[in-house]
Amino acid sequence: MSLRDRVDREIRTLFPIDYDANLLPQYLRRMFGVLGRKLRKIDSPRFSGRHDKEGYRDLIDKFSILPETVADPIAGMEGLVSELFSGVPRWRSPKLQHNVGAPVNSLAVAMYALALDENVYAINNGLAGNALVAEQAVARMLANLASIEIPAAGLFTFGGTATNFYATRLGIMKAAPDSGRTGVPRNLKVIVTEDSHFSHTISAEWLGIGTDNVAVVSSDVNRRSDLRDAELKMRRIFDDGELLGSIIVNGGTTYGQVVDDISGFVRLRDQLVDEYDLSYVPHLHVDSVIGWAWLMFKDYDWDINPLEIPNSTLAVIREQFNRVAALKYADSWGVDFHKGVGGCPVDSSIVMFNDATDLNYLSKKKGAVVEMHQLATDFSFDSPADFTLETSRAGGAALSALAALHSMGANGYRRNLALLVDLSLYTRELLFEEQDVVVCHPESSLGYVTMLRLYPPEFIDEGRMGLELMDGEGLGDFVDRVNSYMKQFFVWDSENRMVDRESLEYSFSSGYVNIGGRNLSGIKLYPVSPLMTRRDVDETVGILMSQKRKFDAEVWNK
Repeated sequence: MSLRDRVDREIRTLFPIDYDANLLPQYLRRMFGVLGRKLRKIDSPRFSGRHDKEGYRDLIDKFSILPETVADPIAGMEGLVSELFSGVPRWRSPKLQHNVGAPVNSLAVAMYALALDENVYAINNGLAGNALVAEQAVARMLANLASIEIPAAGLFTFGGTATNFYATRLGIMKAAPDSGRTGVPRNLKVIVTEDSHFSHTISAEWLGIGTDNVAVVSSDVNRRSDLRDAELKMRRIFDDGELLGSIIVNGGTTYGQVVDDISGFVRLRDQLVDEYDLSYVPHLHVDSVIGWAWLMFKDYDWDINPLEIPNSTLAVIREQFNRVAALKYADSWGVDFHKGVGGCPVDSSIVMFNDATDLNYLSKKKGAVVEMHQLATDFSFDSPADFTLETSRAGGAALSALAALHSMGANGYRRNLALLVDLSLYTRELLFEEQDVVVCHPESSLGYVTMLRLYPPEFIDEGRMGLELMDGEGLGDFVDRVNSYMKQFFVWDSENRMVDRESLEYSFSSGYVNIGGRNLSGIKLYPVSPLMTRRDVDETVGILMSQKRKFDAEVWNK
């Protein structure tokens, strides 16, 4: 067979038009086989294989060479999987408590894969057919969960960061309607919170507002953003004759899944708009990319409790739900289906607008600052590209989210969320029994992440443990020593135990902030697997404390 014929045959195999001839299921089966061989145990938290800086660079060199002719493409792909999936985390594993990634729902993945295989563009119905229905259906479902009565809207975008971009952009347009032509006014400010995700400030940086124009609201003793401080910051802006574009508050923080007083912020904003007789209303956005999931408990029968959730856990869930339910008072909010219990592949994010008319601020239709490409609107009765930050958007994200929602239903989400909250509460119960561990702000953390501080043995009887979680005044040397101890412990445990990728994996952060704004180091236990049990929690705490005792005796005391 000639080279031309061989290449032609392979191309026809790789681009099948007949589904009976589509080898995608076989390709996936062979690749799954490779992944299976990279597991020492079925519940390993990561795939085995070399994963270090030197090997990483070697692989870049190896795979940067373009082959002239490919003799066996699937064998080549198996090689890629074997090498490149080394060290990849497995969010379904009950032993992985590293962060808030999502274990994916296989049906949601299948729907995403179909969209990928047919390359659905979520630009207009001409390029997406009825697949655009998925975006609107998900948005309507979320609006119903949030009890929003006026027509709402939602746009899928490239991650939680992008949801904050949308909110910040809307704030600019509301405060300075001509900014699309003239640029962002120098006197435009935005407000974020002390415990916010870094993307809140990044939005101001990337959109030309500038980080010097970001006002930060401090947190109270319960890690909720302080309304009194917010009022001071807002009044200062208005008294100086400056513009306030957007206010971004927390709907489930990274470290404690803490939800701010959303309705309180809305009332404060509206009060000051009236008092200062503003010609616009600053845009209030809730970063609820994690916290949205508690909306699933809308219409749950708390008295009958059909899912038989333990009463203590149910009380915590109900309190958090009541806080999250105030999303309906905000202007916009974000949802990440690729975090926590969302069940979707990355990235599957949607920004929700409680008033659909806010989309007019983003329109690119004729007469706007920038006109749309003619192909986006010609012969299309629906064109979300009129409003989206992206021109090209993959259709898989919305289809995946819709598949997850329809395959699990409210009770499926409730079950997974309740399980994680219950196991986190149980984790804290076990940690409370340890004399050299302090759980960070357990009374305010109503979610399923546990931040904890480990202390050197010499501090056990001093009475200072945990005091640094407040303002920490006069505890500078103590904080520095504990922070150093925790980092050394984490590095040691990573290099001596977690490197095997067979048992518990957690993460470390040096960015937990106390009441006085001082950075504290913390161990983060972030369970997300719907397969986790109390036995896994027992193992988690047992391993953590056993390793600490070993570190104290063999490393720290020497």
